[in-house]
Amino acid sequence: MEIRHSMRDGCLVLSFSGSIDLFTVSQVQRTLLKDLNGEAYALICDLSGVGHLDPVCAGVFATVVNHPSSRWPTTSFLLCNAQPPIAAILGRLRTPQFLPVYASLEQALDAALDRPPYLRDELRLAPTRTAAAVARAHVRELLTYWQLALPDTTVVERAVLLANELVTNAVVHAHTELRLRVELRGDWLHIAVRDDNPRLLRLVAVPDPEAESGRGLWLIEQLARTWGVQPHADGGKVVWCTLKLDSP
Repeated sequence: MEIRHSMRDGCLVLSFSGSIDLFTVSQVQRTLLKDLNGEAYALICDLSGVGHLDPVCAGVFATVVNHPSSRWPTTSFLLCNAQPPIAAILGRLRTPQFLPVYASLEQALDAALDRPPYLRDELRLAPTRTAAAVARAHVRELLTYWQLALPDTTVVERAVLLANELVTNAVVHAHTELRLRVELRGDWLHIAVRDDNPRLLRLVAVPDPEAESGRGLWLIEQLARTWGVQPHADGGKVVWCTLKLDSP
């Protein structure tokens, strides 16, 4: 069994050549588990070179995705280019019901990069010194799961930094419970923090480099496509900003 590795549009493609049988299934499983724990946002198995699949070993793909060390579904896992006899064996095991099998590599790549047109997540935070760190970790994990690093590799870092500044501002100035909301609407990423303090913040045109505060909104102004501060209907205020995603 030969397994070749290549990168396509940020996805790791494994091209298999040979037979998946009792002699090679362990090699296949080890390789898949190792690669699923890597940094790729999607792992695509190109089965066009597999001439024989032992039905006894066909469950290796299900075994991998259900393994405790696997990062699936955080890392998308897809199969493609299975020859008709191979596809028939996978079909009898109902593999396509939980692990998509695409007719071509291009279709698998399109599916790996596809995102729903609308996604939303909200996180409640206490006004503590650790709130910003929790927000950073949450946004990074969330946007990685949403696969927003494809194709724009900087969008996650910018979003993490913006969330950090929004939460830090709220902790310093509001002293109330916070709600961090992240929404994806098409190619626009919206990040907002609501607090219960009605006092609206204002932008400092040129922050004092020696000051301990005053740089948060200025940094948001530099990084975001748009931003604003507005009262909330239920009291308090919302500070929000948006980022424009590059299209695949």
